[in-house]
Amino acid sequence: MRWRALSTQMNAGRGRGSQAQEKLAAAYREVFCRDSESVELVLADLANFCGFYKVPPIGSPPETLLVDQGLRAAFGRLFSFLSLSDERMAELEKAAREEAYADSEQGII
Repeated sequence: MRWRALSTQMNAGRGRGSQAQEKLAAAYREVFCRDSESVELVLADLANFCGFYKVPPIGSPPETLLVDQGLRAAFGRLFSFLSLSDERMAELEKAAREEAYADSEQGII
């Protein structure tokens, strides 16, 4: 069985149009917009790991800044497909920051 991807799911000629964008957004929402503990744990961990809510320290080397920017961009892509209320977004940010604090105090998982 071939791994499913938009490139194998869309009819020839339709390419990367609005139908493909809608299908991908629906897939992200199906995976990440459920109200479950697992979704919350994974999103908080990814936001923390990707440094989505972190500001790099002054004097960070350019290479570090580029890696940090790439990680934040990756989480930003995932985040752009989600439809979270302002309250849920604030809860996610708080959870990610709490994870970062736990990492600094207890070690990274």
